[in-house]
Amino acid sequence: MKVVVHSGNIGNAVAEQLLEQGHDVFMLVRKPGKVSNKHIKELVVDFNDVESLIEAFSGKDKFFSVSPLIPSMVELAEISVKAAINSGIKHIVRSSARGASKEAPITMGQMHGTIEEMIEHAEIPYTFIQPASFYQNLMGSIPTIKNEGAFYGAIGNGQNAFVDVRDIAAVSVAALNEERHIGQTYVVTGPEVISYQDMANELSSQLGRTINYVDIPRDKLAEAYKSYGMSDWLIETLLELDDITKKGYLASGSEDVKSVLGREPIAFSQFVTDNLSLFKQ
Repeated sequence: MKVVVHSGNIGNAVAEQLLEQGHDVFMLVRKPGKVSNKHIKELVVDFNDVESLIEAFSGKDKFFSVSPLIPSMVELAEISVKAAINSGIKHIVRSSARGASKEAPITMGQMHGTIEEMIEHAEIPYTFIQPASFYQNLMGSIPTIKNEGAFYGAIGNGQNAFVDVRDIAAVSVAALNEERHIGQTYVVTGPEVISYQDMANELSSQLGRTINYVDIPRDKLAEAYKSYGMSDWLIETLLELDDITKKGYLASGSEDVKSVLGREPIAFSQFVTDNLSLFKQ
């Protein structure tokens, strides 16, 4: 099977798992030299140009689609779907977002919902993967965890069924491999509903020192994001997700990982164990 994969955190994990299974993997990138694994074939494309993508997709079987969270996400996805149709791609597996819908209460959900509807109307076989927020997002807080024994957020006691990127990739790869997943939508979550305080407790236990979750006002988190160079659009889009998490809208899980893979999802405790050296001082 020849699979085209959009680069990114999830896409990279999908590519590696496909490669382990012996498939031919092609990675879409904007600039050359982004793919470190020599067994993954790098395809440099212009994501704004349908002809560039048609050329990249030509002769390939399937497409793993995932988009960066940017204002033009819907438009870029539309271009890639058109290219997939016109190059004979037989199956699109789309990494979307939990709660994706044009009627979703937040921008992220609305955009992903619009893309899903577009793919549904494209008359090409598809599978939708709708993951919860990632454990791996905590990696961005490694400096403060190491130096201050703390990480910061604005979700209060809100809970989420956070998930490991490796499970998102595994469900996506299963969907690419088996026709029984065509037309399905899988909500990919972890095995437990937890808060940031629960994460802090687990880190404390495994690191042998106290790690605190410090809840800060929404506007203070926005200021911090701004200092990192984030755009106003991205800041507000991320904070919308925090808002619904804080309100408890995401405090439930799904059995879809177990249904697809025949095993339980990776627990947060296992994620910490696997990455413990990164969090150590």
